Amino acid sequence: MGQLVDGVASTVVGTFLFFYYTAVLGLSGSLVGAAAAISLVVDAAVDPLLGSWSDNTRSRWGRRIPFMIIGAPLVAIGLGLLFSPPHGLGGYGLFAWLTGLSLLLRGATSTFNVPFIALGAEISDDYAERSSVVAWRTVFSIFGALFAVVLGYSVFLAGKGGLLRPAGYPPLAWTTAIIVLAGGAVSVIGIRRFAAGLPVTPIDAVAMHRRFAGEVAEIFKNPSFRLLFTTSVLFFVAQGIAATLGVHMNVFVWKMTPAQIQITTFGYFAGLLVGVPLTPLLSRHMEKRTVVIAGLLILAVVQGGLSGLRALHLFTLSGAAVVMPLTVNGFIAGIGVTFAAISFASMMADAADEHDFLFRRRREGLYFAGLGFAGKAATGLGALIGGVSLDLIAFPKHLANAAAVHIAPATLDGLAIVSGPIVALISTLATALLLFYRIDRKRHEEVVAVLAQRRAALIEP
Repeated sequence: MGQLVDGVASTVVGTFLFFYYTAVLGLSGSLVGAAAAISLVVDAAVDPLLGSWSDNTRSRWGRRIPFMIIGAPLVAIGLGLLFSPPHGLGGYGLFAWLTGLSLLLRGATSTFNVPFIALGAEISDDYAERSSVVAWRTVFSIFGALFAVVLGYSVFLAGKGGLLRPAGYPPLAWTTAIIVLAGGAVSVIGIRRFAAGLPVTPIDAVAMHRRFAGEVAEIFKNPSFRLLFTTSVLFFVAQGIAATLGVHMNVFVWKMTPAQIQITTFGYFAGLLVGVPLTPLLSRHMEKRTVVIAGLLILAVVQGGLSGLRALHLFTLSGAAVVMPLTVNGFIAGIGVTFAAISFASMMADAADEHDFLFRRRREGLYFAGLGFAGKAATGLGALIGGVSLDLIAFPKHLANAAAVHIAPATLDGLAIVSGPIVALISTLATALLLFYRIDRKRHEEVVAVLAQRRAALIEP
């Protein structure tokens, strides 16, 4: 249930925010991209601090729960306000509102999510079971995201005007904010007693501002973490570009209605639901690195394929005719995403075990904060690239007030190239890095065995 906090909020923001502020409200793509980059980079820098803080916090509910209690309500408030800017704001006023509320939303999401994800690594130290833990979390992320998409395309942005109707966005945001708040509350209530009983290392007596730089340097001493961190940066740059330009592609290149876009989105979610049970099964018989590489390659092919063919004018279907190809494409992409996301998170938990083995310190919070830092900073960079690209290809603005929308063919070709082949190329580079990852099943079993011996030695009389 806690996964609804990030899953719902990220889906609403990732799907609708860029389109809302550019095509509907008329803000420059570069300014919207800059706002996203600023908020994500600042938030990314906060993530490691939150990870270290939660690693060294103690309460009667455990070291993670207090952060979750504070974070969830702030996420709900930030999400609602982000899509409810005051009327009459000029360009820079709108930019300031977008940046400030994005900072609030991102910071609040991290406050909840960094401790929440760290709890997932602490639940089990079994090599295969960790993939199942992530899979269950992913299931709730899928259903939360699916519900948010249905509310957007079928309820609040359906009918006349569709995605270009300004009045549909604030009620969508506040409705999904209620879902976020409910998910966070149920998660905290359900997990509080369990969290209090988890094993912890002694609190570091050194003040955080004095030890933090050393802790960050320490985690980067682990080659496995460095490799996963760099891979994550490349992957999220690619996905940041794709997410930023996704609705523009669907509306202006593929020329689909909100109802048709929703059908293709259902294909993606169907792929996620197929991939979720498959991934832990594959992880029991294959190395996690192999599963992630397979997922990333699948994703690169489907993201670059049809868009690349469209840019070359070899695939020119649009409207109702393109719904089925894009639905199949989305289905395959969903399978690839689950292969990569579930196994990658499980690999990060294994790397945190290796860190304990090497340095005798538990750093799950800092490890997953590092993953969050890479994801958010890179996604922010991807959003900035996407926004600047929109201005470079001379994409028109203020389309909500236009009597008719006409976009030059060269502009549409440029949009397809950036959101397709370029995204696929960056994802392929991320895949190549994983060939050097070295924690396999055998290595992890050796690490866990040593850690178990150390813990047994500490409790012997």
